[in-house]
Amino acid sequence: MKRTLSMMGVLAFALIAAGPVDAAAQVGAAPAAQAPPPPPSVKVGEPMPDFALSYLEPAPDGGRPQNKTARLSDYAGKQVVVLAFFPAAFSPG
Repeated sequence: MKRTLSMMGVLAFALIAAGPVDAAAQVGAAPAAQAPPPPPSVKVGEPMPDFALSYLEPAPDGGRPQNKTARLSDYAGKQVVVLAFFPAAFSPG
């Protein structure tokens, strides 16, 4: 019993002592600054150039989803297309 408690104490001490070392390694140097992106080539009111986006379509039988591609030209003259961009939609904070 004493041996188990002393081993747990050593393990707890090692974890506490290793915490600041790990935190210091994560801080490190900041990554190099990247050049700003070029200005958009499409002006407000101009037609959008054709582009393609990938998406997953659920399988009808509940199986594995299938990878599909949607092109802007597929919807030309059929319906209004609105493209929304949410930069932090899938980020934790």
